[in-house]
Amino acid sequence: MPPFTPLPLIGNDLVINEDSCNLSCTYCLTGQSNLKEGHSLQLIFDPPKRDDYSPTTELGKRINTVADQLNGRFNLPLLKVTGGEIFLVRGIMDFLEEQSSHYEVLVIQTNGVLVTEEHLERMRSWGNVVLQISLDSHLYQGNSYRVQSESLHTKVLRSITRALDSGLPVEIYGVLNDRSVAELSDFAGWLNEFDHPPTFFPFPVRGPDSDNFKIRPDQIGHIEELVARYDEFSGILPPRAYFDRLLSFYREGKRTFRCHLPRLVVSSFSDGVITPCPNIWFSDMGNMLGDDAENVLDKLGSSGLYQALLAPKPRLSACHGCFTPWDTLSMYFEDEITLDELCAAPTYAPPRIRGMIETAKAEYLAGADA
Repeated sequence: MPPFTPLPLIGNDLVINEDSCNLSCTYCLTGQSNLKEGHSLQLIFDPPKRDDYSPTTELGKRINTVADQLNGRFNLPLLKVTGGEIFLVRGIMDFLEEQSSHYEVLVIQTNGVLVTEEHLERMRSWGNVVLQISLDSHLYQGNSYRVQSESLHTKVLRSITRALDSGLPVEIYGVLNDRSVAELSDFAGWLNEFDHPPTFFPFPVRGPDSDNFKIRPDQIGHIEELVARYDEFSGILPPRAYFDRLLSFYREGKRTFRCHLPRLVVSSFSDGVITPCPNIWFSDMGNMLGDDAENVLDKLGSSGLYQALLAPKPRLSACHGCFTPWDTLSMYFEDEITLDELCAAPTYAPPRIRGMIETAKAEYLAGADA
């Protein structure tokens, strides 16, 4: 049996219409990806395209098939839905509501701009939604790679504030760049003031063009300042060890620590494409919408690419530049955080997810010792 099968998958990261977004973040990874021809054409920076979901539309039939095929094979407890911006899709709430009934946790990633109070009320009623919202700073300067005007920033902040006041579990994904990092502690302070504060995950800007945006060596001190104030902000921050990894990434100039994410989460697309890593879209492993779907599923974990992605040290140049909030899974596998620390996050808190992660680590360790 190949060394990486069967995968103990806990989640599917489903990417819907990744080329269509209502913001044009300058550092957008979709605009830098080479996975598909559309990515190389940087369609993400074109005016956004609306789409329609129902069980009978082309989009609806495709994403239902992709989600159902993966869940049918692996009985997944976690679905993450992202874009592009998924709230550009008319009827998307019907898809999300239907999917929420099949999973312990439904993670919805959005820039928040199009999320209404009605959306929030419906999501609260499902009882298992975690919102992941992208925001680099509460101040315009720090968020200006994401929005191109102060008026738009004000609109973004108004919408995100509504989500933060909703009572839903929220994670704020803040990209660290040469503009946002100077406001890091102030941003943490702003988030900490909410009655239902989110968890704040700062992580490095990524991708082939990251040199144009990455923080300078003399700016690392802003991260060190946040770490020095960890006790003040501990209620909104991931485990302290997360920042040990983050600072190591910057001090070493690259990722030097192991990644376990591809053994736990797969990335799928609304056009049927499957790729083994949700962080970086490396390789088209095949399409779930054709007659070859079962063979595509069989390749998960068994292709040579997995050996490179799951190597003890990062082998691929793209991996050297990668660090994201998903890293807490790898940190648990590497004994840098405890299972309790990992599962304090609502994404991993349900008993079934917690148990599957614990079992996956035990099986990994048993295989490593064999």
